[in-house]
Amino acid sequence: MKYDELPATVERFYRQYRRELFSYALVLTHDHDAAEDAVQTAIAGVLGRRSLPRDLLPYVMRAVRNATIDWRRACQKYEQAPLVPLPEKVSPVEERRFLEQCLAHLPSEVREVIFLKEVVGMTFREIGAISRRPLPTVASRYRRGIETIRSFLVEESS
Repeated sequence: MKYDELPATVERFYRQYRRELFSYALVLTHDHDAAEDAVQTAIAGVLGRRSLPRDLLPYVMRAVRNATIDWRRACQKYEQAPLVPLPEKVSPVEERRFLEQCLAHLPSEVREVIFLKEVVGMTFREIGAISRRPLPTVASRYRRGIETIRSFLVEESS
């Protein structure tokens, strides 16, 4: 690919994956503005390159992750709100909010794996490449997160 074609290619990529990139950054930061900044930083980094990496999505996801890590280091520690109990009969919106609360109570590295696996649809191998963690670590974090969410749901139903 010629250097002149890079901005148009990156723009098409951004249009295709902007929701996933922003959602991923939001899962990691819990802050709308910080998530937007992280995505912007990642895309600007790609535009600053002379050529595109072979697998652009994992590369940009890793760049988003690194930008959110920098943001977290610059902020004070995130404080979690207590879980609000789920009523007997719930709407899909209330159910989604409860699941979002459950995710918010997970450690960020576990929340990240669950988001990338369940929302973006990445494999454990791809997640490991983004987070630079071994495959067993990624699988363990996923299992631990699912078990924790399951325990939240069991507690709420009893």
